[in-house]
Amino acid sequence: MTLQEVADAWNRLEATGRAPMTPQRVSDYERWPEGGRRPTAHALRMLSRICGIGVDRLIDSADLAACDDRQMLEMVELGASSGVAALPGVRADPGEFEEFVGPEIARYGAALVYPTFRLTDEVRTAVAGLNEQLLYEKEQSPFTRMHRIDVPVAAAVNDMRALVYAVDLFQVHLRVSWTLQTDTDAVRDPARSIISFGLSSNDCTHMYLETADSPLFAIVPDGLGSEFLRLADGSEYRSTAGEQFGIVVRARPFPDMPDRVWFLVSGLGPLGTPGAAWYLAMNWCELHRRAGAADFAAVVKVRRYSEKSAQLQHLYVAGRPRRAS
Repeated sequence: MTLQEVADAWNRLEATGRAPMTPQRVSDYERWPEGGRRPTAHALRMLSRICGIGVDRLIDSADLAACDDRQMLEMVELGASSGVAALPGVRADPGEFEEFVGPEIARYGAALVYPTFRLTDEVRTAVAGLNEQLLYEKEQSPFTRMHRIDVPVAAAVNDMRALVYAVDLFQVHLRVSWTLQTDTDAVRDPARSIISFGLSSNDCTHMYLETADSPLFAIVPDGLGSEFLRLADGSEYRSTAGEQFGIVVRARPFPDMPDRVWFLVSGLGPLGTPGAAWYLAMNWCELHRRAGAADFAAVVKVRRYSEKSAQLQHLYVAGRPRRAS
């Protein structure tokens, strides 16, 4: 569709008497965040109706990176409520997809679980008496007006980027739906299949490590204030300044509920989690080919210049006597 056609369709749908949509405003939305203006939630819904695709297909990681925390969650939640549209040209055998994600996800969907955080008691004591709306500031805002920012809890931008990448996993299968959930809520009521983001920052990781009879990995303190990964086969992974590691775990934590699957997508370092999510979205067919229906832990190496540089470093498949590299 041309810019004029989009503007005309908008004006036909919204006969409210307000200022009509113009090709220039459509162009502004299209160019953001490199230029133009950020589309509002209403604008995204309208564009979704006009283009015949889910709002999630109008949002990518670059858009989220240009948002503050409130705007980011608004965009992600809007994408979740709009449903998921299939990517043109993507084809996957439904049986293969169901075997990879598990029957419960394939039939009923999953919760995408992100961790939330609050200030520590020490920090809250230190800032007591200050205006809570002014504890944060915009990064390089071109506007001089006051920004009042309400952040009752915080979420990490790298976890949000990972979440957006993981949505691509579902776009091979029209029936699959998903909802957003905080790790606090997911742990309080673990009654469905999940895909969680974040390593020790996400309580779902700790829930898995304490629930599974034989966890596929362990988080080990390194004695220097950080941590490293040790897989069940003894292999170990530590992030460095030049490269970081991510991990994708598929596990069935309840032997009496084989249809329920937990995916843990996480990493060591800020690029590890989104790198692991990007690898999962782009390479789930290869992981399925190599692991079949078995539980697995896939470690990916992520170069410091891009989370999309993730490459498989090691694949541990539960029940196999040798390492699958």
